[in-house]
Amino acid sequence: MVELMLEFAGSAMKQDDVVKVLAQREAVNAVTYEEYQRAKKALAGKKAAAG
Repeated sequence: MVELMLEFAGSAMKQDDVVKVLAQREAVNAVTYEEYQRAKKALAGKKAAAG
């Protein structure tokens, strides 16, 4: 994500650039959310097994 922002930091962003940034952000958010859900389920499974 940082690389993407640095790519456009030194210049004016065009409409296509904004679309590219938004698409990348959506992809990062989707992956992060999926990982969060996986970790949440794993923790719930450990708690159920322990208790």
